[in-house]
Amino acid sequence: MQAFGHAQNKAVTKESKIRPGYVLLSAGVNLSKFRDFATSPLFYSGSSIYGEVGYLKKDLKREVDFGASYSYGRNFSLVDNNYALSQIQTFYGYYSRLYVIPNWSDSSWNMKAGGMINLAGNYRYNPRLQNNGVGYEGVGNILASMKVERDLSRTKPKDKKLLFIKYHLNPRKMNLGIRLNVGVVNSSYRNGYVYADQSSVINDPKMFSGYQFHMFSGFRMSSAIDYTISLNNQNAVRFSYVWDAYKTGGELDQFEMASHVFKFTLLFKTN
Repeated sequence: MQAFGHAQNKAVTKESKIRPGYVLLSAGVNLSKFRDFATSPLFYSGSSIYGEVGYLKKDLKREVDFGASYSYGRNFSLVDNNYALSQIQTFYGYYSRLYVIPNWSDSSWNMKAGGMINLAGNYRYNPRLQNNGVGYEGVGNILASMKVERDLSRTKPKDKKLLFIKYHLNPRKMNLGIRLNVGVVNSSYRNGYVYADQSSVINDPKMFSGYQFHMFSGFRMSSAIDYTISLNNQNAVRFSYVWDAYKTGGELDQFEMASHVFKFTLLFKTN
């Protein structure tokens, strides 16, 4: 009996360490603005379709998530009736870990801190820039993160009335999360001042000719607001707003970009 009790306690302890896991599928719109001083000081603004796939393991003590996103659209610049168009494709990959801060957390509020690795890549095409019409860059960042969540769950059923329509609300788990990320290691891989180089002149263009890698150079900051509603089948839906802004290092050839992503996410429970 003693051996059975020891094995049972061990199984319960192991079970308590299993964190719920979710596959995330997101769709939305990305409103972005960028400026590339290597070719033009003009701002280009526009919208892109946005898609993301990821995986999340989370409980009150720890949160681990990773994934990738892609957006495609067109950004425009209009100055004194001079119109220019830039097609843009953006790729993101990320990995994040957060751990609870016990002294700042209770049954209603949950505070976590940790970090994130975020890699971004852009491909841009602007025919108005002719030989310098194609631009691409890679940006990599390690960011310090802080997140706070508020439990907004409805614990009791409620009967409501809107005008003359009566409706019933069942208990449901809901929470609101706000996250802030600040870059502590910022790096970039991109071209120098103007894109054209000798490889284009001799009709033997090389994709990364003249590109340089800069470590500890630049700036990045991002934030996210998530409103998550759990469903009866243990899955969930989430409405999110994500803001992200970064710039590369350098003096005359900086690249700056800011984006506002509005997305809807389905969370499918896997365990």
